Amino acid sequence: MDGRPPNTHKIMENQTSFDLNLAIQRWRENLAQSAAFRSENLNELESHLRDSIDRLRTRELSDEEAFLIATRRVGNTQKLEQEFGKVNGSAVWFDRCLWILVAVQLWRFISSMSSFLFSAALPLCISLNEILPGFGLPRIEHDGLLQALLQIIFSPLPTLIVAALIWRFFVWPKRRGWGLIEKLSRRPSNLALTLFLLCLGMHSASAWALQAWYYPLAYPHVTIHGLQWRLYLWQLPMLAFWAASTYFIARKRLRSSRAGF
Repeated sequence: MDGRPPNTHKIMENQTSFDLNLAIQRWRENLAQSAAFRSENLNELESHLRDSIDRLRTRELSDEEAFLIATRRVGNTQKLEQEFGKVNGSAVWFDRCLWILVAVQLWRFISSMSSFLFSAALPLCISLNEILPGFGLPRIEHDGLLQALLQIIFSPLPTLIVAALIWRFFVWPKRRGWGLIEKLSRRPSNLALTLFLLCLGMHSASAWALQAWYYPLAYPHVTIHGLQWRLYLWQLPMLAFWAASTYFIARKRLRSSRAGF
């Protein structure tokens, strides 16, 4: 026994296990998620935080205690976001416009994906429907009802919900893909080109699936030549427009965020 109180060792262990640099890094990353802060704003706030921690250390406070008190003095995230949002108003608006454009293109991607999945599922479900009686199950007599059910299941909204759940539980917790998104947001041309190619690729797959699978089954007695491909070509200028708008806004956002260096 060294004469210390029973909880002294536990308290000292908790103090030594606190990583000050890691705590500051996480605090900064939390602020960086808001578009109200520029890089130089974060550098300035981190400098103030570290200076405050150094002053509190002289009062024989632990690193963890000094960090908690210093972050309270600097201000909470909401208050800082309001203050810097007023100063960096243009950067905030460019950021909002950019994410709106990204969301529009991702919605077009989801819509094309749902159309592709519907076209791919239709012939499979029709084949399964024909063999259901062999397993003692009732057959869906009306193909129109079967198509309606598939259209509901593979409509854009359910597809979006499934994609959001996959992102929430499998991608977001492990930060998979987040670094790539951050890198693309700093390179306007790469971001615009990536979104354009994603939408174009899925739109092409959807057009091919509709022409090859859906039309022959839904309209077996009607010959349709090139209808979906004409609609496909009609969409290309719109895809190019969204990509060009994304490049323009992303470039403006990047210049605005670098202003003041």
